[in-house]
Amino acid sequence: MTKPTIGDQTQTQIDMLAEAFAKQFVRKDNKFFDVDYLGNALSRTDVEQMMMNQIIDDHSDVQLSNPLLKGLYGKLIEAHHSDRSRAIQVWNGHSVCLPGNSERLVPARGAVTANVWVQPAYRDLRVNAFDADAIDEFLSYVFQTDAERDLFVNWLAYCLQNESEKPAWAPFFYSASKGTGKSTLCRVMTELFGEHNTAVQNNVDKLTQQFNATLLRSKLVICEETHLQQGSSKGNTIKTYITDPFILVEQKGKEQVRARNVTCFAFTSNFLPDWMEPGERRYAVFDVDHDGRAGGPDADAFAELVGRVNTFLDDPSNVARFYNALMSRELPTTFNAKSLNITDQATPIMKRLQETSRQTNLDQLEEYLNADQLVVVPQETVATYVRKELNGNGNQTRHMMNELRWTKSTVKWGGKDYARSIWARPGYAVDGGKIYGTGHEGTPIADYLVSKGAFEEIEIIR
Repeated sequence: MTKPTIGDQTQTQIDMLAEAFAKQFVRKDNKFFDVDYLGNALSRTDVEQMMMNQIIDDHSDVQLSNPLLKGLYGKLIEAHHSDRSRAIQVWNGHSVCLPGNSERLVPARGAVTANVWVQPAYRDLRVNAFDADAIDEFLSYVFQTDAERDLFVNWLAYCLQNESEKPAWAPFFYSASKGTGKSTLCRVMTELFGEHNTAVQNNVDKLTQQFNATLLRSKLVICEETHLQQGSSKGNTIKTYITDPFILVEQKGKEQVRARNVTCFAFTSNFLPDWMEPGERRYAVFDVDHDGRAGGPDADAFAELVGRVNTFLDDPSNVARFYNALMSRELPTTFNAKSLNITDQATPIMKRLQETSRQTNLDQLEEYLNADQLVVVPQETVATYVRKELNGNGNQTRHMMNELRWTKSTVKWGGKDYARSIWARPGYAVDGGKIYGTGHEGTPIADYLVSKGAFEEIEIIR
C-alpha cells in the first residue's frame, strides 16, 4: 500500500475541515453569518480568523500551514463547485425551527434556510436506561394530586414524543408562596428540550412586542412571573401563540413572514391568574403551593430534595435516562394535547377560578344594573363598566348580559339619525326609541335615561 503523500494528507484535512465549517456559516449579500448568531454579520476576514482559531482549539491533529489555509478558504469561499457539503451556502434570510431535524441548513430553491433547532447533546449519549430518580419524588411533592402530576407529565411526554408538533394548551404553575419549586420545574423542561432551544423571560412583554422572531422560533418558551389584565391585548396575543399552527413573526428591518408555529409554552406566577376568562381552555393551572415552601414547616426537607434534583440534572446521562422514560411513556386515551378537557381534567384551582371569575363578575354586573332598577342600558355604558370595573372585554359583555337574560336591540333614540345598541331587562322591550313593559308604555328611551341621573352625559335632541 502506497503511503499518502503530504499533499494527499493536506487535501484530506481540507475536505474534512471544509465539511465542518460549511455547516457553521452561511453567506448573504457578500456578508457571512454564524448559524448560531444570525443577527450579526461577519466579514470574510472575520470568518477566516474564526476558522483558524477553531482549528487550533478543536483539531490539534491538524498542522496549520499556508497551503492548508489557502486551500480551505478557497474551497469554502472562493471556488464555484457542486459539492455543497464543502462550500459556504447562500442563506435566503429565513430561519425556521425544525425539531428532530439535526441538519442546521435546509436546502430551499438553490439557497438554504437556517434551522435554529439544535439537538440537545445528551441525546447523542448511548444511554438506554430509564430513570427518573429524584424527579419522580419531586413531582409527587410539588403537585397536590396524582391526577395533576399525571396531566403535566403526559403533556411533557407528548411534547417530546411529538417534538415537531405543538400542543394547544400550556401548563401554568401558580403558588402564592415563593420557593415552591417552580423554577426547578422550568429547569427540568429546559434540560429536556435543550438550553439552545429554550427561551426564558420575565412576564410576556418581549413575547408580545413587535420584534419577537427569536422567541417564537424557540421550541420552548417559559414566561416567569406572568401577570396579565383580563381581556388585554397581550393576553389575546398569547392565546394565539399557544393555539395557532401558523403565526406572523417579524424581525427588525424585515417584513413579517408567515411561519409554522411549533412552540410549546409554560408559565409561572406568584399571583393568582384571576384574569383568565371563564371557560379558559388554553391553560392548565396547577397550584404548586405546599409545606416545603420558603419558610414553611418542611422547607429544609424540600430544599434537600431540590438539591438532589439539580444534582441529577447536572449529569447529562441522567437527563438522557429521564428523557428515555418520557419517550417510552404510554399516553392514556383520555389525554388530548390539542384540546384541554376542562370538564374532566380541570384542577381544583381551575374550578375555583372558573366559579369565582364567572360568579363574581356576574354578581357585580347585576348589582350595578339593579342599583337604580334600570330597565334599559346603552351597550356603550355596559361595555365601559365591564372593561373598567371588571377588567373584562366586549365578548364578556355580551355573554354576561345574555346570562342575565337581558335582550339587546339596535334602535334609533334620543333624536339621533343613526341606530344604537341598547340592552333591555327581562320583561321589557324597546321599539321606535321607546320602552315598553311594566310601568312603561312608550316612555322615550332618552327621557328615561336622563331621569335616572346616571346618564346625564347623553345629549338629548328634540
